[in-house]
Amino acid sequence: MDKMTLGNFIAKRRRYMRLTQEELAEKIHVSKSAIAKWETDAGIPDRDNLQRLAKAIGVSVDDLHKIIGTQSSEDVDLQVNITPEVISALESYGYKVIRPGDGR
Repeated sequence: MDKMTLGNFIAKRRRYMRLTQEELAEKIHVSKSAIAKWETDAGIPDRDNLQRLAKAIGVSVDDLHKIIGTQSSEDVDLQVNITPEVISALESYGYKVIRPGDGR
């Protein structure tokens, strides 16, 4: 059995409450496309939206965090391709960039 993703949970809960994506979006003051994005696991709500979402669908923020926490890290692309120019620009603004293999 597949693990429940946050997107699947939001979609099932929304349908259980007999809400359209647009109606849920209006309840939490986001766009319909934001709901669609979350339901397809193309993104997750920020902290404020997560709180409003939890309230709107009648669950706790902790419940949503548990679902997020069980999602496999294999689903997340952790590869970052940053050019040396970008690193230089970040460092020029005072950011500390840890390069792969630095061992820090």
